[in-house]
Amino acid sequence: MLTEIQIEDVGTYRPLNMWQLERVMRIRGPNRHLAILAVGLGMSLKQFKKLPLDKQDEVQRAYSRLVATVNMP
Repeated sequence: MLTEIQIEDVGTYRPLNMWQLERVMRIRGPNRHLAILAVGLGMSLKQFKKLPLDKQDEVQRAYSRLVATVNMP
């Protein structure tokens, strides 16, 4: 089971804990999904939005791999 994924030149993406998830779920609009990706990297939303689009896509793919049903025990 995967618990974290290293992304080159960005950092390590880890799943959110319950406290982080609760905070992110208070965000409304299209920024909610971006906030999930940003917090998983330990970044603020502003920092995440400054990443190049290819790195943002790479983080999205890492997130998808971590939450995939195949990855569940």
